[in-house]
Amino acid sequence: MKNLILLLTLAMFACVACSTEATTQQEQPEATAEANVEEETPVKMVYPADSVAEDGSSYHGLRISAEGAQPIAQLTSMMADKAEIQTKIEGTIDECCQKKGCWMTMTLDNGEKMRVRFKDYGFFVPKDAPGKMAVIDGRAYTDTTSVDELRHYAEDAGKSQEEIDQITEPEVSIAFEATGVVIK
Repeated sequence: MKNLILLLTLAMFACVACSTEATTQQEQPEATAEANVEEETPVKMVYPADSVAEDGSSYHGLRISAEGAQPIAQLTSMMADKAEIQTKIEGTIDECCQKKGCWMTMTLDNGEKMRVRFKDYGFFVPKDAPGKMAVIDGRAYTDTTSVDELRHYAEDAGKSQEEIDQITEPEVSIAFEATGVVIK
């Protein structure tokens, strides 16, 4: 009788293990080149080789399309009475971090520079990105940047010590946390 109970218990464990393995295999999507282009998985590399489109556009972060992007000139009015919004915008990159490409700036319609950071520091943009058009998808929000942080950004941008020393006030402005960037 003990042997029968032991045998039934082992058989039950084997069935559970097999069904769990089959479920796990079914839940995992097949990896195809076509699926990789459309999936929205964060890319943890600076310039993933499979992230360059036929037209030369490069993708960073989540795989996004340029479709539905609003001109950056509309962002200030879109944010008029809101602390933050989810949006996709298009504009020219003014500057980016010259150490890693870990942030960039774009000019708003009122002439202010908007700093764009990348979600969870999970991806970067090329250091030669300034002057190129970009589509960014993510969260625009009102932000206060401390003097120390502003000085750090100035140093990253390669500013002179004289320019860095002139930063004496915190800055309240629209900022952006991008989950995906397309550089055209």
